[in-house]
Amino acid sequence: MTSINITSKSFIQAIAIFAALAMLFPLPVMQYIGEEGLYAIKSYEMFMRQDLLHPSILGIIWPHSPVYHWPIIGLCQLIGWEHVDIAIRFISVCASWLSALVAALLARHLFREHAHAGWLAAAIYLSMGEVSFWYGWLGYVDASFGCFIFTSIAALWIAIEKENAGWFLTALLSITVAFLLKNITAYALFGLAGFVLILRMRRWHLLKRPAFLIPGLLALSVPFAYNHFIIHSSGNAAVTFRDALRNFQGFGLLDYMGHWLSYPFIFIVRAMPVSLLIAWLWLSRKQAFRFSHDQLTLSIILLACLAPFWLSAGGTPRYLVPLYGLAAVTLTGLSLQLEMRHLRTTIWLITVFVLLKIPYSFGILPYIKDWMPERNVKVVAEEIMQLTANAPLRTQNDVSTGLAIAAYLDVWRQERPPIHWYQGQEKGVFIMAETASPQLGNLIKTWRLRGDTVYLYWQPEQ
Repeated sequence: MTSINITSKSFIQAIAIFAALAMLFPLPVMQYIGEEGLYAIKSYEMFMRQDLLHPSILGIIWPHSPVYHWPIIGLCQLIGWEHVDIAIRFISVCASWLSALVAALLARHLFREHAHAGWLAAAIYLSMGEVSFWYGWLGYVDASFGCFIFTSIAALWIAIEKENAGWFLTALLSITVAFLLKNITAYALFGLAGFVLILRMRRWHLLKRPAFLIPGLLALSVPFAYNHFIIHSSGNAAVTFRDALRNFQGFGLLDYMGHWLSYPFIFIVRAMPVSLLIAWLWLSRKQAFRFSHDQLTLSIILLACLAPFWLSAGGTPRYLVPLYGLAAVTLTGLSLQLEMRHLRTTIWLITVFVLLKIPYSFGILPYIKDWMPERNVKVVAEEIMQLTANAPLRTQNDVSTGLAIAAYLDVWRQERPPIHWYQGQEKGVFIMAETASPQLGNLIKTWRLRGDTVYLYWQPEQ
């Protein structure tokens, strides 16, 4: 009987493919988590209003980009709006698959002397804790946003290295999509990466070439054109700048010190398991690592893009999602230097983490989020639907539980208009609220749900 060679290209391929498929496991199992209900509502309302340029939340136009919602709307046209929860997650999974592909292609380009470098990079990326167990499949915009930022940086690397205008246009297109998916911070990360690449490769003359200069300036004009012609305000950029400033305001010295000391470790831990193994091998001096020119360039780009979030006391781990692709390629380069016994350990760790996705998806996460007492959002939504019957339903509940209930009710009652925010004038309506609000009318029932209280009021006609 032949033993399995876990360091072979075929085994690494199998693990990478299974890791990709495992991203799908939680999609039909979980109820809405966190902000997922918000993305579902925005997509559904855009479709119902037949306005593909201006997202709305509970009937209120919001200065967010519409682009993320377009594929969701298209997918729901195929599978039905009652499955919008699966649709928003599937878009994230597709983005993770694309990120893994880009990591594989960039690793194969940088470490071309290793036949399995691409597959190893894909396996490392898809096994990362933050990707496999959370943001890689969660129905948030972050996976898509991170995917196009990473793709733009990878294309920019090839463009600068080969002085190729076609690759530069690909990079600009990708970073423009990233901006349109979320916000202007995409350009900041793109600019930091570009500065490092030009500096390391000594390609300053590219800044004078019309084939690079003119498209670059045109790409920088996209945010201004978008804000002026689409949302007719400074909305997207202004919200981003305000959010960025909040990450620096209201914090004391101890807050900054704690953040500075913990933030890189949080990133390393969430990129586990390979990141932790590499760190342990290096700190324990069990493995020496060499940094080639490309490997050092990767590391500098990673640090440069990490720096803005590291410096601010309010930077959350969520901001780091675009950096995991770069981290995967960096870890691939280091893993390819490992002694055979350490490489076997690396592959085993990846395999174990990928297999853990099975009990995590079908047991651990549903138990924590849905099956524990007072966690079942669908039960509350069904009861509210029964209590309200055919009467109009409004809401003043915009926390995650209230948004999840509204998202379910919208697609369960597609013959009726989506639930809108209660402005205080209507009579003869039911109103969901997140706090006790006697002015909303007669209290019908309350529910304790995921740490929040959901109130249902009846505002009589007289």
